[in-house]
Amino acid sequence: MAAPNKLLFLIIILATASSIDSAAERFNGSCVPAERAALLSFKAGITGDPDNRLVSWQQGAHDCCRWSGVTCSHRTGHVVKLRLRNDYLFPFPEEDYISGASNPEDHSLRGKVSSSLLGLSHLKHLDLSGNIVLGAGMAMPGFLGSLPSLTYLNLSEMGFHGRVPPQLGNLSKLVQLDMRNYYDNYHILYSDDISWLARLQSLEHLNMGYIDLSRAVDWVHAVNALSNLVSLLLQDSRLNEITPPSSLVDLNFTVLEELDLSFNYFYSPATPNWFWDVTSLKSLNLEACYLSGPFPNELGNLTLLETLNIAGNNIRGMIPGTMQNMCNLRSLDLSVNNIDMDIGEVIDRIPNCCWKNLQELNLRYANITGMTLQFVSNLTSLTMLQVSHNQLSGSVPLEIGMLANLTHLDLGNNNFSGVISEDHFAGLMNLKSIDLSQNNLELIVDSHWVPPFNLDVASFSSCHLGPQFPEWLRWQKSIRSLQISNNGLVGRIPDWFWTTFSEAQHLDISFNQLSGDLPLNLEFMSIITLSMGSNLLTGLIPKLPRTVVVLDISNNSLNGFVSDFRAPQLQVAVLYSNSISGTIPTSICQMRKLRILNLSNNLLSKELPHCGRKELKQQNTSSSISSSVNSMSSFSLNITTLLLSNNSFSSGFPLFLQQCPSLVFLDLTQNRFSGELPGWIGEVMPGLVILRLRSNNFSGHIPIEIMGLHNVRILDLSNNNFSGAIPQYLENLQALTSTATDYYTRHAYLFFEGYNDKYLTYDAGQSNNRFSVMIKGQVLEYRENIVYLMSIDLSCNSLTGEIPEKLSSLVGLISLNLSSNLLSGNIPYKIGKLRSLESLDLSKNKLGGEIPQGLSDLTYLIRLNLSYNNLSGRIPSGHQLDTLETDDPASMYIGNPGLCGHPVPRECFGPPRDLPTNGASTGWVEHDFSQTDFLLGLIIGFVVGAWMVFFGLLFIKRWRYAYFGLLDNLYDRLRVISVVTC
Repeated sequence: MAAPNKLLFLIIILATASSIDSAAERFNGSCVPAERAALLSFKAGITGDPDNRLVSWQQGAHDCCRWSGVTCSHRTGHVVKLRLRNDYLFPFPEEDYISGASNPEDHSLRGKVSSSLLGLSHLKHLDLSGNIVLGAGMAMPGFLGSLPSLTYLNLSEMGFHGRVPPQLGNLSKLVQLDMRNYYDNYHILYSDDISWLARLQSLEHLNMGYIDLSRAVDWVHAVNALSNLVSLLLQDSRLNEITPPSSLVDLNFTVLEELDLSFNYFYSPATPNWFWDVTSLKSLNLEACYLSGPFPNELGNLTLLETLNIAGNNIRGMIPGTMQNMCNLRSLDLSVNNIDMDIGEVIDRIPNCCWKNLQELNLRYANITGMTLQFVSNLTSLTMLQVSHNQLSGSVPLEIGMLANLTHLDLGNNNFSGVISEDHFAGLMNLKSIDLSQNNLELIVDSHWVPPFNLDVASFSSCHLGPQFPEWLRWQKSIRSLQISNNGLVGRIPDWFWTTFSEAQHLDISFNQLSGDLPLNLEFMSIITLSMGSNLLTGLIPKLPRTVVVLDISNNSLNGFVSDFRAPQLQVAVLYSNSISGTIPTSICQMRKLRILNLSNNLLSKELPHCGRKELKQQNTSSSISSSVNSMSSFSLNITTLLLSNNSFSSGFPLFLQQCPSLVFLDLTQNRFSGELPGWIGEVMPGLVILRLRSNNFSGHIPIEIMGLHNVRILDLSNNNFSGAIPQYLENLQALTSTATDYYTRHAYLFFEGYNDKYLTYDAGQSNNRFSVMIKGQVLEYRENIVYLMSIDLSCNSLTGEIPEKLSSLVGLISLNLSSNLLSGNIPYKIGKLRSLESLDLSKNKLGGEIPQGLSDLTYLIRLNLSYNNLSGRIPSGHQLDTLETDDPASMYIGNPGLCGHPVPRECFGPPRDLPTNGASTGWVEHDFSQTDFLLGLIIGFVVGAWMVFFGLLFIKRWRYAYFGLLDNLYDRLRVISVVTC
């Protein structure tokens, strides 16, 4: 038998060799010419290749199988794989994006997806993800549905627009389809019908995250047809339909292991829902899906589940006991719900059988109380523990230090108290992130202590690390983010601080009492956000790192000049309340990324830079304004917030602002600016929300173009030398024609209190900057709540003429101050329409006539000042006017000798004006009837009524009989009564 076996083996070897020789004859070391031509045609459609990924794709290079990103079959030579993905996007370090060190788009192929790919009929794997190979508004190419051999297709993060082509349903061999579309083109790609998915019976992995599926009907039934599906990712797809299990006759998700429906809009109870019956699930993500009601008992069905995330919903109440069945749990996220339980009860509800294997536990923002964390000794595998933003109290147990696998510890924003010692960290060799901020904890360690860990992120804000600067931090050389603000630290910043954290991205040492000079040069650092505000720092502003994005050194004692920033990535610069002098450097003209600049409360002077371009003439004609805007469009900055108050800047209205079309908040108060306001102010800066020019030397008329500021909510031109009339067309100030809450809800994107983008959040309110506003007779300070203020202040000028009637259309006004001008005429009788008004000051003008009764309709009015005018007549009463907050009620009317009635001492003669009640007040306010008009109307009504009765008796016989019959009956009754009485 051995000889025949050897012979058979020899025959097989010879046949294999013959097959290889035959294949070698067909595949002679070069790719198929037609496919090579198809690839070159594809390259011809690529207009941008910054990383030279296609540099090997050359006409003279005949073997396309050796080209970058191309894989051929070793047997046939056909192209079977094309991998051109942008690896800089998957994953992409966000700190590189913030600092400007890199940008995924900088590495993207650009051009178009050529239909020449259809020449690759044997292509099985196509990955173009992360590229922008398209023009603006390009749709996902439907011809890709004609590549019959495809098993893998990845078109994610390519910024496609429009409808997902249903032709993709022709790819019957497809195993993995990834079309997620988050990067830079949020929800621009959509599908209104995904029934074509049912034809992809081989599909195992489907990702349509961030694609708008809100119009897709019965989407659950479509994906339920995919019986081989292992992974289904539909995060943030605007799904709004939830399907109860009863509507699915057969649940085909028998092998589904991963389901992500996070960030959708279900707005429904957490139960009943079909996904609780998918017993094969190992990972379920329902974060921020607007689920409500109690925790579902059906959780117990998911016995294989390893990862559960139901964070960010409105699920409340007791965690169900059925959860004890989930023995395979490795990661549990119940954060941002209303659990409302004691921490001990919560832990008891977590399956005991998974305690030893549980790795991640997130209970942040869960309304949890309690005084102990002793349970952590049982969770020996924990790598992440997050319980911040709850109401936990008591001391932090030493058992924390026994969690040898712990990498992330977050106990911030609770009521913990007591001492944290070295023993708490004894076993935390793997700790990378810690947050103990906003607690009453005191860290007491030996000055020579060397921690066993090497942190990446450390947050100790509002703890007690001081008073000496903590020496143990010098050993944390890998820190990316350090927050030790408000810790009572005193003394100088040690020299090692700057070198130890030279590679850190985020440093916050604000709100301490740190002193001494800053280093003159910080260019060696890689910092992105640097916050040192509210200390006692002195010296000059240092040379900044080129990577810095946010700089806050406000409220210190820095002096000297503002040197050239030389920080091309700088977006937020907060330097207010120092002693900085000189001028703003011209280098600001190159800072195209700058968004927020706050230099208020310093000693700056002279002009703002002109940015090296020809000055545009300040003319108010529409033609010049248009030309200004056109010429400005070729060069502009991106500043949204510019705060320069309380300095000594001079010259006319800054021409620099012509390069700032994105301005939302402009504050030039208390400087020495002069001249007229240019007409282009309303054309160049249409997005202004707050315009504050008070306490300067501006003069001339207020330009009518300022009424083009449709978004302005705070307009402060007070304490200048403006003259002429208040501009008409006040109704064009559209933001003031609705209430503050309504406007903020509809236009929240306009507000400026912080800088916020995909990678970085900076709250300017943290900088403790306050904005003073004259309101209610006093200077009040506002911070983040300034977004709810609606105010016009034109006081202390030389304005003449009457108060415009259109003022009554600004129903959102909270404060109106026109005092200390030369205004004449009457107070507008429709002023009662300003129902949101809390403060009204018309004092020190030349207003005459009576005070409108409509003032009594201002139910929110707290302060009223009409003093020193020429007003006369009876002072209105009723409603709010009788309850105004003032120690001397008569003071609000003083200087008007013609006024009478309460609260002034002069009595009125004649009947008082009727007090309006309910809706009747509207008639008095709207029509302002006088007493003569009323009496005349009464007489006319009486005469007309009498004549109607007379003519009725004269011409209508039935009326006449009834009338005289009534008189006869009355006469007979009187006769009877008189006779009986006698």
